[in-house]
This record gives sequence, C-alpha cells and structure tokens, in this order.
Amino acid sequence: MIRSIENGRKEDGNRSIADKIIKRLHDLEKTVQHNHGRWAWELLQNAKDSVAETNRMVSVRIIHKHDEIEFSHNGNHFTEKDIRGIINQISSKEVDEGEVSKRTGRFGTGFLTTHLLSREVYIEGIVETDNGALYTFGFPLNRNGKTTSVLIPKIEAAWSSFHESTENGKIDDYDEEDFNTSFTYSLDTKGQQEIAQIGVDEFSDLIPYVLSFIPEIHSVEIIDKVEKTSVIFTNNSKIVDGFKKITKTQDGKLTVIRILFATNEMVSIAARVIKKSDIFEFQSLEQVPKLFCDFPLIGTEDFHFPIVVNSFFFNPQTERDGVWLKGDYDSEVNENKKILEQALVLYKDLVAKLRCASYKNIFHIVNSKIPYTDENYFDKDWYIKTIQKPLRDFLLKQEIVETEGETSNKLGESWFPRRQYNKLVRESLWQYTFDMFPNSVCKKESIHDWIDVIWDDISVITFAEIANDIAQRKTITKLAEDLQMDESGTFEWLNEVGQFIMEEEFNLPLFEKHAIIPNQNGTFLIKSKLYLDEVNDSDLLEILRLLGEDWDNILLHKKITFGKFFSKKKSEIALKINEKLKNPRTRDQDFKKSISILSEWFDNNSDEGKEFFSETYRKRAELFMNTIEDKESLYKVMRSKTDLSKVAEAIEANPSLFETIEKAEEIYLLLEKYNVKSLDQLRELLVKKSTGSSGDHTLLPVTQEILANMGIISLKEWQEAIKDKDLAAIYSHNSTPTTDMFVYVQSLISKAKKCIIAHLETLDNYNLDNLDDTTAPTILAGILKDEKEISIVARPAYNKEVIIYYGSERDILDYEPSELWVDDGVQPKMISLGHLLKKANIVKFPI
Repeated sequence: MIRSIENGRKEDGNRSIADKIIKRLHDLEKTVQHNHGRWAWELLQNAKDSVAETNRMVSVRIIHKHDEIEFSHNGNHFTEKDIRGIINQISSKEVDEGEVSKRTGRFGTGFLTTHLLSREVYIEGIVETDNGALYTFGFPLNRNGKTTSVLIPKIEAAWSSFHESTENGKIDDYDEEDFNTSFTYSLDTKGQQEIAQIGVDEFSDLIPYVLSFIPEIHSVEIIDKVEKTSVIFTNNSKIVDGFKKITKTQDGKLTVIRILFATNEMVSIAARVIKKSDIFEFQSLEQVPKLFCDFPLIGTEDFHFPIVVNSFFFNPQTERDGVWLKGDYDSEVNENKKILEQALVLYKDLVAKLRCASYKNIFHIVNSKIPYTDENYFDKDWYIKTIQKPLRDFLLKQEIVETEGETSNKLGESWFPRRQYNKLVRESLWQYTFDMFPNSVCKKESIHDWIDVIWDDISVITFAEIANDIAQRKTITKLAEDLQMDESGTFEWLNEVGQFIMEEEFNLPLFEKHAIIPNQNGTFLIKSKLYLDEVNDSDLLEILRLLGEDWDNILLHKKITFGKFFSKKKSEIALKINEKLKNPRTRDQDFKKSISILSEWFDNNSDEGKEFFSETYRKRAELFMNTIEDKESLYKVMRSKTDLSKVAEAIEANPSLFETIEKAEEIYLLLEKYNVKSLDQLRELLVKKSTGSSGDHTLLPVTQEILANMGIISLKEWQEAIKDKDLAAIYSHNSTPTTDMFVYVQSLISKAKKCIIAHLETLDNYNLDNLDDTTAPTILAGILKDEKEISIVARPAYNKEVIIYYGSERDILDYEPSELWVDDGVQPKMISLGHLLKKANIVKFPI
C-alpha cells in the first residue's frame, strides 16, 4: 500500500462529506422559518425506525431546559451503519437492491435538520458491531464551520471521540427498556432557545396524530422545565367505535384525546374530536399538516384536503414539506396520487356515517379548496378532476349543516352569505334570511366557519337575494305572516332591513328591481313608484278615490322610515281632481258622493279651494246641483218651507230614519192585509191574545222568512219555540211550517255562514285555522280575534231582521267573548251594541 495515496483517498472522502454537510446546512438555514419544529420529528422518526424491524414498541422522553434539550428513547441500539450514517451523513435508509425496509428514514440528510436546533449535539448510546459485540459510547458531534477546512477536522474529531469512548465500553448485556439512546443539544443563543420551544409546542400539538398512525410508539414524555410542565402521551393501538384514543397525563391530570380514524392499511385518515356529553365536536385542522408520512410533513397545513391523510408509502419531497404530484410517467407521483384517491374513498365512507345529532362542527372537515403548494410539483388538473369535483359533488348531498332548530340540512340545500362581505354584513344577511327561512341557514355561531370552506356552487345570500325574498311576499300582510310577527314588529323589521340594504350605495338599484316598499294599502312597490304624502288631507284623498284613482296605491306607507322619496302635494291632488271632474258621471253614486264631500270641503277650506281649484271652486254650486237627479223633490221640500237644517239634524241623530220610515210603511201594509184599521185595534188584539180571550185567527202566520230570522231549521225546534209565551202571543199555532220551509231556511243559514266565514278570512285580526262550525247550526267556535278565542253567532238577515230565539245563542252573546254577525246579501257585518241601540231606537233599558 502506498500510504500517501491512501491518505489522499481518505482526505477526498472527508472533503466530500464536509461539502455535503456544508451545502445541506446552508440550504436548511434558508428555510429555518418553516422548519423550526422539524428537529423533533426527525429524532422521533429515528427512534421509531430503531424498532422497525422488530416486534418492540419504543418510548420517548424529551427534557427541555433553558440551555439544552435532551431527546432520549428506549429503542434498539445502534449498528455500525448507524454510526457511519450519523458522522458521515450517509443514510442508512439506502438499502441494498431488492431489500424491503420498514424504516421511514435513519440518520440520513434528514438528521442534519436537527442542527437547525444546534450545531453541537452530544450523542450517547449502545452500538453492536458486525461480530455481535456491544459497546457503550458517547461523543460530541460538532457541525460548526462554513468551509471544508474548518469542518473536516471536526468530522475526524467526532470519529476520534467515538472510538475513544468505546475503548473501555464493552458490555455483555443491557436492559433494552432503559432510555439508552440520547441526543443532547446545546442551546447557547436566544434563537436556538426559541427554536427549541417552538419544536416542543408543535410536537405536543401533533403527537396525538402521530401516535394514532404509528402503533410502534408506546409513549412520549415531555418534561418542560422552562414552562414547568410535565406531560405523557400514551398510545392505544385499538380502534373503538371508529376512534383511536390517546391518553394524556399532564401534571397528574388524565384526559383522553379522541382521533376519529379510518384505514385500509395502505392509507389512513384522521381528525381530532372532543367529547362533550354524548356529542363529538370536531376540532380545527387549520394549523395541522394535512399530509403525514408516519410523521407530519410540515408545510402541508395549506394542502386543503378535508381531513388528515397518512401513508407510510407517500413519497415526500426533499424538504418533507409536501409530496410529488406532477409527472404522468413518474412512479412515485402515481403512487402518491393513488394514495390520495384511496383517502377520498375512506373519507366519503366516514362522512356518510356521520350524524349531526352526534357530531358537531363538521365544517372543520369539509375544506375542498385547491391545495396551496408549489405548482411545479402539483398537477392541478388531475386534482380538480379526480379529487375536488367528486369530493364536492359528494358533500352537497350530505346532511352535515347544523341549524338553529337542532336539525341538519344537506349542504347543497343550505344558504350562506358571500365570502367577500365583512363579518357584520354576513351576520345581518344571515339574520334576515333566518327570520324568513329559519331552516335554510346554518347555526349563527357557525356562519364564518362555513363561509371559509364553501364554494361557488353553494347557494349564497346576497343583498339582492334578501330583496327578492321580501318582494315575493308582495304585501306587508303576507310578510308578517311569514315572519310570524304582528304588523308593528313587521314594519320595524322591514325598516331595519331596508336601511341595511340602502347603506351600501351600490345596492340602490335593488329598490327599482325588487318591489319591497309598501304603499298605504300595504302592497309592495318599487321605490320610484312611491311618494311621500304631503297632501295630508283625507277628504281630498277620498274624493280622488271616489273619482276612480286611489292614491293610497302610490303614497308611501306612513310607517316606513328609510329612504328618500319625492312627494305628492295638495296642489297635485287638486290638479288630478280637476282633471277627473272634466268627465262628470252624474248618475254614478261614487261621483255624486265625491261632489258632496268636495262641496263640503270648499265650505270649510275656501282659501285653499280658491288657490288649488279656482274654476271648479267658482262653479261649485252648479257642479253640486248637477248631481241631483230628483230636483223636483228638492223643490217640493224647499217650497214646503221645511227647515233643511232640522232635516239634517234628524238624520244625523237617527241615521236609520228613512229605513224606519220604510219599515213603518211595511207595518201599515201588514195591518191593512189583516184588516187592522188602527193602532188601538192592534193593541186590543194583542191584549186579548195575552189574556187568552181570542182565537188564533188574528195572529201572524208563520213564514219561511220568520223561521230564518229565528234560525229554526226543523219542525221539532218550531214546536219547542212556540211554547215560548212571547212567541205564542204573536204567531198562529194553526200555521204549521212545511218541510220545504225548513229546507229553504237551512239553505239561507248555510249561505249566511259561508259568506260570513269568507269575509272573516279576509280580515287580518281574525284567525280561522281551528274553526269549528259543528257546535250549533248558527254558532262558529274556535275563532281567534287578536289572538284571543271568541265565538260568533252567524245569522241570515236577508229581510233585514234577526230574531234571537235560542237560549244557547243568548248565553254565548251574554257570557262568552262573542260577536253577532249577519249576512244581509250585500256584505256580512258585525252587529254592535251601538247598532242595536240606533236601529231599535232604544234610549233606556233595564239593568
């Protein structure tokens, strides 16, 4: 052997090793911000790999101090190849051709990342030589130096220290359960101390996932003397009810960490949950790497797969911050793609089994965005077609959205505010949609979480959608019904929504596209068709309505408080009335009434009449006279020197005066029919009847109109009724009703009830949802008026009369909340006490 050549060969080898170390550490320093915690995972990976070819489990302990951090484990001892790999940086994962290894990695270039923590590490352990001998060792490994001339001596120094430590270290046996292997890193600078703390924190957060993926790791103990805490994570390899359970004992307090887990042996998926009573709440995966190759690939936090994916068979990128996913003919790429496709199958099966009744916050595991990764290593088209689209199609059909009603909706049938709105706008849009459609939105507390993960195919809530939803109600009455609010509350709600929409200037066109503002009739119109009421005169509005144009249809409802509107003034309505009067309809009753009101208005507002009506005001007398058809009768009254003011006073005091005169005429005809010549004769006949001194031949005959007025619908009821002394004194016993009479009466009562019911259904303050018309022929029960139950006596009054005979009717009208309604063939009306007093001319009555 030529010694100089051999020394040169050895020098070349050391230089090559030093060059590789210098270059690798230089590259790592540029990525230090993304690799703060990687040192811990590399050391854990080495611990796991030490038992990869055995049936043993490994336990790990980390002791964190201010000036150093020690990582130790009780895994298998070192081999000669391991020692060469540590000092010379030759990966022991590089196996011989055809050899299959269970090792994730072992002292290769990845181990150099631990020097981001410190360039100086003291390594202790037990090594087995090729001949089976065991030696203890301990030596410092110093990677300080940016040139080969500085680093080569340190490599040689490491070898010297190693050999020196083994000289008297031969042992026959050792306890494999002891923590025989340790790596102690010096923390001399503040930066090193920060990296150590970041690594410990990251390690503590992610170790439950690692333990669920790697059954070979039995436990991990972290003794943090800086933070003064101590915690042990203990593994349980069993899957119970779909969960892996990791026991966490911190400062003596034991808790269970649950990882929802599924696997097909090649790939596993996982998500962390917290159990509260019988509910499992998913935890956020935002800061969790989504890809694990047994250990987390730090940097895949934004790889937006919806759940954590692990596979020993992943082919990671060099920096272990992602996997290769680009290259159609690359076997490693195709293997990675296959793993993600299988993960999607597992995910669908897992989510399909979830029930909102048991699982909450499912939004944490439905993120389907395109992964944020280096496009040079990522096949976007493949991902969209093979992963994202099938994933989204699946999610849309799943009942995974919790509602306020503790039910769940399919994602595709739920509505969410747009992502670009700020939080306050989102919450307002959610609230107004919830008010109208409470089962179509998620829980309020989950709005922003869902918005972060939904996509464009999801139904979105916008200002335009809110406006359109309101417009579809068409009236304030329908809106109140759908909101389940009273009118006052509905206007308050609409004013709030209208002001909210109007605050954004770009929303103003919505008020022209969608009719959402009510006029004075409560009908929704677009904004440009509504005006403020500055007429402020109900008489002029009534006059114009009688002339055929109802300005309540264009005047803004007085309870609307948002928006700026043009106004309608008194001069404008006067102009419109003058225009209508150019085409008089003197035979039309509404026209006559309008002239009557206008004439009276002129008398009370002469100055405004001259100002706004001018010519019409000058011709007011002629206009009024032209509406009188029977001028001859008027002239007769005037010629009779009748004081018209007294006639007006009499009518005002007794509005039914002319009706009373008509009835008097009817009575006269009736008396004439039965040959009664005077009131004295009628009085005499009635007295005789009451004393029984006369026969029935002078009494009134029974007619079907009388039966209808009494509400009697059968012969039996008539026979009972005639026993009443008051009735017997008026109607003839010999005048027996026929079957046809009762059939007719029934039809009248049925007709009246239908008309009254139909009319009540148009009134806002009556609710007939629980109507019961079976109590008695003329009684309607189960009706709510202003949300209070009342009963209604319903009667026909087609000959303008009603006779209250039935005791049940009198009891209802006397004792219960009740009303008397009649149908006179024109329009059903309620008979009030005031109406009875006026019609019957009652001025006094017994109490």
